Amino acid sequence: MVAIGSRAKPILVQQSKTSSKGQDGGEESVVSPSENVLRRNIRILRLAAVWRPPGRWRQRLYPLYFGTVCTSMLHIGALAILRSYTIWGNMTEVTFALVSGLTCFNGAVKMIHHYTHSETYYRLVDELNLLIDRQRPYCEGDAELTEALQTAYKKAKRLTWGVLLYMFVLGQMWCIVPLFMKFPPDDPSSPLPLVTITRVHKVHNHTLYSMAYLSECHTVLYWNWSSLGMDVFFGSIMIHVTGQLNILNIRLSRLSHEGVGDGLAQYSSFVKGSELHKGGIHDSASMYDELCKCVKDHQEILRYLDFLESLMNPVPLAQFLLCVGGICLTLYQITFNPDDGGVIECILFLPIPALQIFIYCWAGHGIMEESEYVSFAAYSCRWGGAERKVTNVLRIIMSRAQRASLLTAGKVHPINRDTFLSLLNASYSFYTLLRQMKNLEEENEASS
Repeated sequence: MVAIGSRAKPILVQQSKTSSKGQDGGEESVVSPSENVLRRNIRILRLAAVWRPPGRWRQRLYPLYFGTVCTSMLHIGALAILRSYTIWGNMTEVTFALVSGLTCFNGAVKMIHHYTHSETYYRLVDELNLLIDRQRPYCEGDAELTEALQTAYKKAKRLTWGVLLYMFVLGQMWCIVPLFMKFPPDDPSSPLPLVTITRVHKVHNHTLYSMAYLSECHTVLYWNWSSLGMDVFFGSIMIHVTGQLNILNIRLSRLSHEGVGDGLAQYSSFVKGSELHKGGIHDSASMYDELCKCVKDHQEILRYLDFLESLMNPVPLAQFLLCVGGICLTLYQITFNPDDGGVIECILFLPIPALQIFIYCWAGHGIMEESEYVSFAAYSCRWGGAERKVTNVLRIIMSRAQRASLLTAGKVHPINRDTFLSLLNASYSFYTLLRQMKNLEEENEASS
């Protein structure tokens, strides 16, 4: 199989080759994909020590590289727990430490999940490329189908680079802010980008402080690539699957039979804007053959979605749970933190967990919507006057498509826009609870 992440020719140009085993450990299959549409995501994950690199000597050094990056995130979580223990009772400082700890722990969870399921990830990428190749021949020479394929490609590209560039800028600001924060002269600790270490002072322990500062900057940088890199990786996969469903819907809506009158034709164009039966199939035998191909392609898409959910569902579940806590604690910090520098850091951080949740929910909602359109696309074709076997197959595909394909997080939360709103509401509810506890604490101190 073609090496995962290798350079490939432009879309619609390179043809499938004979099967071979991928350089990155992909499994053998009947044919190899003509292009790896996730190559930019894989390069980013390789840089972040998440994806195993090609080359024998690089693969030997990979466990050390992975361990270094993963340990840098886990040690922030450990420091957050230690910091919370030493300052227990100071709710503002404890929540500030837990925000960084939960965030870095989430990144480490994603890295470990990929490391323990690396072969399955390779197969996930290979099967996506083969899934796209199934409908690629229909796009050649067809402007509308080509546009649908290219739209998914461009949308995944914009998601990947847009999110990572945004996070790169925020990460730099996150690292710079502590250098300009003011702190009391008698304070035994100086602020750091993620977790302040007790008795590590910027002036009194300059060498130790510099080492801690560089270590936490290293964690911030690699967290951007690894944690956000995994998010846009899954988001890009869902975007490409949505594109394949869109292509399938256009193909279904174009099916036609020569005996259909103009009265039915005016109602049979697909709602998503495809031209009225452009390049349609005009006899029952050809219509039946094309319909059977559409059914097989639909089945392959559904099988791939089942495979995708079985692999990724622990990742968005951990993402949702930890981001709800992160948003809640960040809102608390913005409200009650007396340090202006800490408030600025929290304001910069607040969009990040919401963005991570939104990537999954937005991309997953696209799959749900496009899978619902399959039934309407099948009904919109010109089936009037077709043979009974054609209408029977149409009824089958319409009945199956009425049950929308819905990805879930841990078999608990559906991944769609409604879940995004409910998670934000849950975060605000927890924040309200913390705020009431803080107000009660201040009232007790005032009364005593």
